[in-house]
Amino acid sequence: MSFNEVYITNTAAFFPNDPVSNDEMEDYLGYINDAPSRSKAIVLRNNGIKNRFYALTKEGKPTHTNAQMTAEAVRALFKDNPNGIKNIELLSTGTSTPDQLMPSHGVMVHGYLPETKPVEVVSPSGVCCAGMHAFKYAYLATKAGDVQQSVATGSERFSLSLLAGNFEDEAKRLKELVDDPYIGFEKEFLRWMLSDGAAAFHLSNKKNETGISLKVEWIEGFSYANELEPCMYQACEKMKDGSLKKLPGLYPAGIGRSIHHEY
Repeated sequence: MSFNEVYITNTAAFFPNDPVSNDEMEDYLGYINDAPSRSKAIVLRNNGIKNRFYALTKEGKPTHTNAQMTAEAVRALFKDNPNGIKNIELLSTGTSTPDQLMPSHGVMVHGYLPETKPVEVVSPSGVCCAGMHAFKYAYLATKAGDVQQSVATGSERFSLSLLAGNFEDEAKRLKELVDDPYIGFEKEFLRWMLSDGAAAFHLSNKKNETGISLKVEWIEGFSYANELEPCMYQACEKMKDGSLKKLPGLYPAGIGRSIHHEY
């Protein structure tokens, strides 16, 4: 049995609104308990990031959904050949922050692309590896000959989860925040790491007639959940034994409890 070669024939990205400098971040995300963050400077000094993009205004009003940003990234793949978008046979969309629990993220993205045809959609999740899962699905489908052209995307819209209001109740409860500044750092860490945006890859079993094509040789991914405790989680609390306890109620991504990260 022979398999197709797979090439990345184009890439594109979409970032909402104007870039936000480090000095402006709390103007958008708000001040927890009306006080400047003590951990912000440490995180920014070490991560080296200079700007963020937020799908919201300074007043906290949303400007784009995750699905809208992703659709714009897909559309940008075909800015030089708009009719080419009609040749997509598979839309593989990875995200950890869909706009709702149902319908799936992929279906919502497709809904914002009325210029396409009926296509297969798939919606992998999984925090940092969501986009790679989407990429691998598109790669394998193209390699196997199930489709000739596919699009893989990765997108996140974390800004609504990073707003100060999602942290204030927790901060008021934790006396340890005063006694042990590291706990405060741990709770806030991802506020100064994450932002919003979407990217897309166009995959094909044929090279570009002109221009660059990147051949995909292989993709491998491994989970070590059998050996390690969860280190990044949302809408739950980590117990002393390493297990996760779900918080009461449902918290759709983007409007739920704050995200927690630890080393």
